[in-house]
Amino acid sequence: MLDTLEAEKERFLAALKGVEGEEALYQLQVSFVGKKGSITGLSKKLGKLSVDERKAFGKELNRVKGEIQAALDGRRDELRDAARARDLGRVEDLTMPPKRPPRGSLHPITIAQRALIDTFRRMGFDVAEGPHIEHANYNFDALNFQPDHPARDMQDTFVVDDRRGGEDLVLRTHTSPVQIRSMLGRTPPVRIIAPGTVFRCDDDATHSPMFHQIEGLFVDRGVTMADLKATMIQFTAAFFGRALDIRLRPSYFPFVEPGAELDMQCPFCERAKGSVCSVCKGAGWIELGGSGMVHPAVFEAVGVDPEVYTGWAFGFGIDRMAMLMYQIPDLRQMFDGDVRFLRGFSN
Repeated sequence: MLDTLEAEKERFLAALKGVEGEEALYQLQVSFVGKKGSITGLSKKLGKLSVDERKAFGKELNRVKGEIQAALDGRRDELRDAARARDLGRVEDLTMPPKRPPRGSLHPITIAQRALIDTFRRMGFDVAEGPHIEHANYNFDALNFQPDHPARDMQDTFVVDDRRGGEDLVLRTHTSPVQIRSMLGRTPPVRIIAPGTVFRCDDDATHSPMFHQIEGLFVDRGVTMADLKATMIQFTAAFFGRALDIRLRPSYFPFVEPGAELDMQCPFCERAKGSVCSVCKGAGWIELGGSGMVHPAVFEAVGVDPEVYTGWAFGFGIDRMAMLMYQIPDLRQMFDGDVRFLRGFSN
């Protein structure tokens, strides 16, 4: 037994010389003096010895364990001193520039929205915002939508379940409620744009359940459709960098009278170089959105006297404008979250 104990100690000391890390040192400790270690296993044989042999062997066993523990502690200190010396001896070139993280880019819709806001701000418009969850009164009633209007149908509008009760809430279907809130909160003249996210039950290559709109409103004494057209001519020239014609086609919208579809001359036809323009398909015009003179019923809903004040409003999609700017064929590409697609844009 004593010979076996001494042999295990020598085997431990030989193995200790090759230990180069604290993890390896721990494993060596476990294999010899752990619960299932070889030296610990020898102590379990004490019961088979006589009383005199047990005393002698127990004394030697404790001595060997003490020597092994001292050797472990010494080697651990050596390893820690060596690691500290390596750390202190490390040289860092502080003049070397750090690695820069990859440069990101703005989403094309964000780029288009910021460009639109900047253009209208330079034209004297304030930027107004409103909540996404809106009262049906602001989203429909005050905008002259009759109770049986198709746009109020559940197929087109996301209705919010108000468990508190008493309020008819929807996800806003346009940013027109911001116009209502703006007219309720200030006295004419009012000159605002309302950019933001809107929601409708629609999903295809050119429509999304969540998309972005920008609307404009100008209310003052003596405002006419001529002011609307002049503003749109000024806007398109500033935004696209050259003068473009504007066309107003009669159309119906509940909140304006008269109403008109707003078209602009295609600014991309020159790129076609004799072939059919891929944007306007050779028509020469691009539809922007709806517009018209604010309906007297809307003025009455917000407490503005339609006999004193007139105004115009317009609205079009920011997403569509981004698609025009970057020739994006499918609206859904902008909401897929594909980083490869987004890397292609810069602000």
